[in-house]
Amino acid sequence: MQAWFAGDFERCLELCDAVRLRDAETRTHVGILRARALLRLDQHDDALRALRDAAASPCGTDESITIRMLTGAAQVRRGATDQGLASLLAAQSEAALVHRTIRSELALNVALAHYARGEFNAAERALAQVEKDADLVYARAIQYRAWIAMAREYNERASALFVEALAELDRCKHYDRFFEANCVRALAHLAVERLDRDTWAVVTSRRSRIDWSSNGLAQPRFFVAYCAAAYQLDVEGNPLEAAREARQAEAVAPSAAYRAQALCKRASIARYLGEPIGHGDHVDSAREALADTVFENLIGDEKTVPLILAEELAAVSATEAAAMFALYRRLSPMSPTLLLAQSSAHEAYRSCVEGSILESAGSQEKAAGVYRAAFACFVSKGYARRAVIAALRIARLTGDRKMLAYADRATRHLLPRSWMRRDVEMLKSRGAKLTDVQREVLALICRGKSNPEIARLRNRSLHTVRNLVARLFEIFEVKSREELAVECVRRGIYNLG
Repeated sequence: MQAWFAGDFERCLELCDAVRLRDAETRTHVGILRARALLRLDQHDDALRALRDAAASPCGTDESITIRMLTGAAQVRRGATDQGLASLLAAQSEAALVHRTIRSELALNVALAHYARGEFNAAERALAQVEKDADLVYARAIQYRAWIAMAREYNERASALFVEALAELDRCKHYDRFFEANCVRALAHLAVERLDRDTWAVVTSRRSRIDWSSNGLAQPRFFVAYCAAAYQLDVEGNPLEAAREARQAEAVAPSAAYRAQALCKRASIARYLGEPIGHGDHVDSAREALADTVFENLIGDEKTVPLILAEELAAVSATEAAAMFALYRRLSPMSPTLLLAQSSAHEAYRSCVEGSILESAGSQEKAAGVYRAAFACFVSKGYARRAVIAALRIARLTGDRKMLAYADRATRHLLPRSWMRRDVEMLKSRGAKLTDVQREVLALICRGKSNPEIARLRNRSLHTVRNLVARLFEIFEVKSREELAVECVRRGIYNLG
């Protein structure tokens, strides 16, 4: 069990193999533990075989219900959601006399089945049956509420619930490293997408405390490093640290597909820095990493890697990007439990990649239309980072001031060195092409002159000056003379000295 709690599931399986099965009780308990480890490794069919072997031996009521519960959980995770829910409900109907922790874990898995079916209210009702003294099971119930919040697009609440789940874990009798790692992974994703520096501080703190050496933590470790690269580039504006994190993600990638994903992140960093040679080199390396991959065999989050590569290829060749995009679309979809919490955002990201390919091919009007659909989705989901990316692309292609205004509002808390802030300022400066008269009036406003004073100094009518000032308010998207002056100083248009 120590290996299981530590997240070292391969070692757990090795130790199970080493146990001498002297009696039926030992055979049953080892079979259950083996199944739990296999489920954590996403080896659902092997877990079902281990459970059938465990059920073949005589066992008590607690063990029998546990076997049926894990069987239902395995069925849900392999995509047979209806069958799994039926198995779980049948076991739950006969669980009145089993240990209360087993009843709580049953409720937890019933909630997962309802979640996979998109039945969020039913999932919440099932989670309400988890008892507070169920230790790790209760902490996991809070984590499941966080996933439900994400699926409902309540991402601020989801972040708070993941933090609460970690706090509950700290109070548990047992420590589950896998549980902690996956909560940190979810928080890293939310912090990046919401441009949330406070949540990232929680990620940084928890990340430094985790022993990532266990094989079962390879995937969350990779994704935390991958998110860290995006955070350092997009939020902190630190490309060197972003490159280091992307290199770390590449080093710990648990598969060739994930290594290619890390290389795509390194390529995107070079792209935003305006380094085409570095970008092209990393894109080539990503393609080489996938050279021997049978794409139809990709599992879980690996299925998004061709889409990520297609986005980077769009900066190199629209034709190659389109071919990779078409390959991605031929793949079978991700499992419902993996996709549900981010299905709409995933579809919007696919639209963004399609827009990149259209833009690369010269179809700017079509690209802008695709970006707009993606933008609307990202805004509704609260994914500010991706919404800003889409808004900036639209503003660049069309000059849409509303898109630029959104990007400006959403990134004002970021450091000036963030590429997002730099792009916002660049587009604002490009959009604010002032005439000589407008510049002169702007300078007088920044010096504190009133409209009558400006009219006298410029030998213009008061009506003309009022119109000029109103137009400057529109250009700079401000509502007062004070705001206008502050904005001009911030952009470097007027120097207080």
